[in-house]
Amino acid sequence: MKKLQKMLFLAAVAATAAVFMAGGTLTAAHAAKTEKIIFAAGRPDDAWFALSHGLATMINERSEWLEAEVIATAGIGDATRLAQRSPEKRANHIIITMTPGMELWATPEYTTKKIGSMGMLSSAIVTLNPDIKTWADLKGKTIALPRKVPQSYTHIYIDMLRQAGILDSVKLRHGGTSSCLTALQDGAADAGAIMVSFTFPNNAAPGQFLEQLQTRGPVYFVEQGNIEKNITMMAEAGKQAEFKDAAVPPLAMVAAPKSFGPTQTEPLVIMTPPVDWAAGTQVSDKVVYEVTRIMYEAAEKGEFGQYHVIGKGMTPDFLVTSFWETEEDCRKNYHPGALKYFDERGIKLRSVKDTYKK
Repeated sequence: MKKLQKMLFLAAVAATAAVFMAGGTLTAAHAAKTEKIIFAAGRPDDAWFALSHGLATMINERSEWLEAEVIATAGIGDATRLAQRSPEKRANHIIITMTPGMELWATPEYTTKKIGSMGMLSSAIVTLNPDIKTWADLKGKTIALPRKVPQSYTHIYIDMLRQAGILDSVKLRHGGTSSCLTALQDGAADAGAIMVSFTFPNNAAPGQFLEQLQTRGPVYFVEQGNIEKNITMMAEAGKQAEFKDAAVPPLAMVAAPKSFGPTQTEPLVIMTPPVDWAAGTQVSDKVVYEVTRIMYEAAEKGEFGQYHVIGKGMTPDFLVTSFWETEEDCRKNYHPGALKYFDERGIKLRSVKDTYKK
């Protein structure tokens, strides 16, 4: 019996040594981990997945007690739905979310609070017709817009058409990002929302979808130059009945002239719903504080750019900048664990509207 026990002990030692030699995860640091979080991070080919993987890697390397894992979801909305399903997931999942979804998908059982900004889903209303310059010029035209799902930012575009007095006269074609591009390329739509690239605070560029459209000829930008007017319209659109459960702040950034090409001769308001990391209120302040610490220190070192190109825009300023219009409103929407870290460092939360000022 003693001989058998000795053999089993030696076998266990040999197995452990093999793990170390193979570069496995059974290390002293790993064994010391006492808590674990899971990032619900979107599709594997999403920028959000790559950046979440980067943050999880840094947590595993730099935290003495917190371990992180990344899982894929069917998209941003699905990350919220996944975490809503059980008390366990609500207490140990960090999710990717966005405005307006963060406010509107909340339930009595699951309300999320922001940890830090990650990126923006930016788009502009464009056309191949040089005679279309303003909302009024779209009267009677066909317009391609993103899918019309409940409480999505598509409803902001729709309400801006209503405010312009032309909604009843236009034909709307709803579809995915690629279908909007195809409709514009094929002439099935006279104008439409096309994805563009925007990195905080002011780095705007065409991006792959606009570049593809520009192969058809010059692309023109509807409502360029009318900055205050369109930000005001966007703010009004966020108050409509579709968003009755939580008014949506203006999801607007301003692209400098020529950002998207020579035909963009004036500043242009673009729609920029933000994508953030967030956690349910059931996730402990201690865990969120540790995530925030590692996230912010990585942003200070410029480390997120190695995981995805949009990570280059993940600066310390961007992490604490939101579309809510006052610092007080920003604080209401951040997780207490994140606020504790920012307050200890003397870091102020900022509103995007501050960037509109010249």
